[in-house]
Amino acid sequence: MHFEKYQGTGNDFIIFNGLENKIEDRETLARKVCHRRFGIGADGMMIVENSNIADVRMDFFNSDGTVAPMCGNGIRCFAKYVFDNKIVELEDFTVETLAGVMNVNLSIEGGLTRFVTINMGKPEFETSKEDVSIEANRIINKKLTFDEEPYFISVITMGTLHSVVFVDDLKSIDVNRQGKTIESAPIFPKKINVNFAEVMDNENIKVVTYERGAGQTLSCGTGAAATAVVSALVKGTGNDINVHVLGGKLQIKQLQKEVYMTGPAELICRGMYNF
Repeated sequence: MHFEKYQGTGNDFIIFNGLENKIEDRETLARKVCHRRFGIGADGMMIVENSNIADVRMDFFNSDGTVAPMCGNGIRCFAKYVFDNKIVELEDFTVETLAGVMNVNLSIEGGLTRFVTINMGKPEFETSKEDVSIEANRIINKKLTFDEEPYFISVITMGTLHSVVFVDDLKSIDVNRQGKTIESAPIFPKKINVNFAEVMDNENIKVVTYERGAGQTLSCGTGAAATAVVSALVKGTGNDINVHVLGGKLQIKQLQKEVYMTGPAELICRGMYNF
């Protein structure tokens, strides 16, 4: 099968065209193709499919084979793929995801996509017992203790479920150990994405994310958006903010209660994969 590999601020993905190939056992394919020793290597896998409610559909899988409803960096790369390969020949179009229909706007240079803006929709602070087992409709800057360590945590859904923890200095955080502890805490039955954040100034924050199903990554688009929203609420930062991640920078803007993310998407390579 033909594949293309993309990256968005260091978050990398394998994309297959499901319109040309009947792809079965997708969970196994994702685990194999995303393996960094025995596969091509990526944080996630996407498959292009037809949609009855949007211009195109994105099926997303984490590197461990689990399904994710949405991926912010992934959808930017997906948008570039479908436009550059002429699957969708519009600079403004819609993408169906398990988190809903997302609106996409492309910045084109020389006939190719350079930057992508995604309308991520409205953030949701209400929690369900399926996602959070403690008795709380909202968790905003709430003190919780995991493995005898206290954290001030906010929980928000931005396409997918995230927790946000602000710290004075990101260098003080052991992201893999502490991220795994929070991600797998019993109060989160389905596990949770974990974002550690540091405020630089009113227009800039730093974020490091431990992703559910992938571990620490260089960037997480939905995590950046979720953290920007919580930062404005808890830390008083602006509604138009730069989120600095390990793989680069994303611009997050809140406008009329909706969240917009702008960032790069780049093709790394293309080839054939035997499965």
